[in-house]
Amino acid sequence: MLLATGASAQPDALATFNLQQSGILRIGMFVLGGWALLNILIGSFRLMKATRNKRFFFQMNIYWNIVNLVIASAALYSLLTTDIANYTLAQSLTQHHWFKKVLYLNIGLDIAYLMMGIWLQERSRFSPKTEQLKGWGQAIVLQGLFLLVLDVVLTAMLEDKAPTLHSLIP
Repeated sequence: MLLATGASAQPDALATFNLQQSGILRIGMFVLGGWALLNILIGSFRLMKATRNKRFFFQMNIYWNIVNLVIASAALYSLLTTDIANYTLAQSLTQHHWFKKVLYLNIGLDIAYLMMGIWLQERSRFSPKTEQLKGWGQAIVLQGLFLLVLDVVLTAMLEDKAPTLHSLIP
């Protein structure tokens, strides 16, 4: 009887882990999607009256967040339509490590976005396209900072859950 209880506890713990991980990622994608919608809406209204570098700032925010909205929508679709509760331990490990790899890659990209935004702002000082480069640089720094915070938080939350998953490995 003790062996049967131990055997059924692992699938329950695995299903719980998978549901918690999926919940973390869903919340992250809802945050990303909400941020994208907010930026698109505010940027659209502000773009109509903006001048100089602010016009380019709002323009870049709109473009950037159209991409964010597509990414969040695709990720949410995948998370909401996949039956992760019935994943095997091997599938769960593979998926968990894949999510972490993607998030670590994103953190590297976020840092690159920050550097690119700073570079554009610096370049604007010596360019005939001063207003455009400055506005785009400011927008990219803002978006890079937001994405960096989001990706670091999601990565920390997944790393915090990793010992639970690894404890299920026989």
